[in-house]
Amino acid sequence: MHVHPRKLEKLKKRLQQVLSQENLQAHRQVIQQLNSELGIDPMDCAATLLYISQPHLFQNSAEPEISSATLPPVFKAPNYRNVRYRLDVGKNHRIDQEQLLAILIEESGVDRKRIARIDMRDSYTLVDLPDGMPADIFQLLSEATVQGHPLNIKRIKPNRRKFRDPKRANEQAQ
Repeated sequence: MHVHPRKLEKLKKRLQQVLSQENLQAHRQVIQQLNSELGIDPMDCAATLLYISQPHLFQNSAEPEISSATLPPVFKAPNYRNVRYRLDVGKNHRIDQEQLLAILIEESGVDRKRIARIDMRDSYTLVDLPDGMPADIFQLLSEATVQGHPLNIKRIKPNRRKFRDPKRANEQAQ
C-alpha cells in the first residue's frame, strides 16, 4: 500500500489551515487523556486517528480497477439515509460515471456502497450521498474538479409537499 499523493497534499493543506486558524488546546488535552488512559504512545494515537478520519489515504495496488462496463447506471444502497446533491458536471462535460464515482470516493472518503445513486444528466448530475456529511468533506467536494470542471456541489432540499389529485381535493373541500 502507498499514499495517494493528491490526498496527502490535501491533508497537509488542511492540517496547516487548522493549525493556523484553530485553538487546539482542548483537543490536545483529550489526546493526553487517551494516551494515559489507554497506555498508548501519542504517535500510535495520531496514526489511529488518521486511519479513522482518512480511510482512503492509502491505496492498495492489489485492488482491482473500476471498469465502467461493470458499473450499473444507478447505485442502490439499502438501509442508509442519504441526501441528494447536485453537481455542476454532466455528460456534456465529457465525464463518465466511473470518473465521477472515483472523485467522489477519493475526495469524500465515503464507502462506494454508501453512494446510493448517480444520475448523470447533460449539464449536471444528481447524486445521493450519506446524510451527515462533515463540513470539511463538503468543502473538499465543493473545491474538487473533474477534468478541470468544478463539481460545485449543492445540497438539494427535498420537496416535502404532497401532490394531491385536484379532483379529490375539490371533493374533500365540498
